[in-house]
Amino acid sequence: TDHGNLFGAFEFHHAARKEKVKPILGIEAYVAPGDRRDRTHTGSMDGGFHLVLLALDLEGWRNLLRLSSDSYLNGFYYKPRMDKSTLSEWNAGLVAINGHLGSSIAFHLDQFVRTNQSKHWDAAVAEAEWHRDTFVPGPDGEPRFYIELQRHVDDQERINPLLKKLAKKLGLP
Repeated sequence: TDHGNLFGAFEFHHAARKEKVKPILGIEAYVAPGDRRDRTHTGSMDGGFHLVLLALDLEGWRNLLRLSSDSYLNGFYYKPRMDKSTLSEWNAGLVAINGHLGSSIAFHLDQFVRTNQSKHWDAAVAEAEWHRDTFVPGPDGEPRFYIELQRHVDDQERINPLLKKLAKKLGLP
């Protein structure tokens, strides 16, 4: 995945197919903390939270194209941003992965670790519930929303137990 765009997707697809490898196309999207068209400077994630989106099929690829194009045309503020309204509209055929330090869920969990205020835990739960309810399992029952774990920086290691707890609480993979 490229950050905020699909610029490398065609070249990647061609190279993978040439080697008889099935490519998985996606984007590491930037999701605005509110309306993507709002350009009010807040100093907190104005460029958007990270959300990995992967296409499951042709419909998913078309939705990635829609989301990416709209992010540049209507959501650009620091970075090309989508928002919850566009994700709600164009999520068919996509898998979402949220949890690394740049994500909305990790942002709230990090605040929880720093302050021990339950409002931050509650905000993380609400974010995960929104993603779960937006990226509902496909017709085959396969999940379309995953909690992401990474193990390479201390800040991420601090929230990984909370990500696991959150996933267990909500029955998420």
